[in-house]
Amino acid sequence: MTRQQILSSIETSPLLQGCGIDPGLMLVHRYRGGQIVSDRPAGITSVGLVVEGIVDVYSVALDGRDVQLNALEAGDCFGICNLLALAEMETVLRCRTDTTLIFIPKQVLVSVMEKDPAFALRYAALCNRKIQFLIRRIEMLTIQSCRGKVIGYLLSQQDKAGRVIPDCSREDLARRLDVSRAALFRELAFLQSQGLLALADKEIVIVDQAGLEHILYQPSGSK
Repeated sequence: MTRQQILSSIETSPLLQGCGIDPGLMLVHRYRGGQIVSDRPAGITSVGLVVEGIVDVYSVALDGRDVQLNALEAGDCFGICNLLALAEMETVLRCRTDTTLIFIPKQVLVSVMEKDPAFALRYAALCNRKIQFLIRRIEMLTIQSCRGKVIGYLLSQQDKAGRVIPDCSREDLARRLDVSRAALFRELAFLQSQGLLALADKEIVIVDQAGLEHILYQPSGSK
């Protein structure tokens, strides 16, 4: 990437835009779909910025299963939450597609934060949003039933019109919810048959939110 392309990519990030970091301090790496990403390119602890492609973030459960926590797209950063901590994050980053990343050494960002109060506030706001996101993910992961996981996902992802537009295939969604593909389709079909939602090609429309909440929070009777 040219210097100008790097600067243009930095400006797509709500966190990094306007930081004035010298592109000469950054590294650009390209990955194939399926490759694992480290936040220590060339042995330097760094923050990564997704320029193009999708990077899935996983946590590895005690039984060895991958649990998807998030999907990062262009403009999203990783390696942010432990910017000021020495401990590494216990997560795995895997490219879903061919991906281009820009890496910025963490010490460079810490230096910017010390001099730029606006950047420090943007960083604090981003950390707050990540905390809220992870709390919602923990709530989702503690739901035991397949039906509860599906309903919890729908309620958390709907827009103001009650529409849910998944950012992945149904197969990837099943993996994200830690249910089988067949179980996901079965539960969606059941909820549609009960008049609680409507299924379209690329979106799901919540018809009866109160009905979904009743099933989610009832103590028993769900699969």
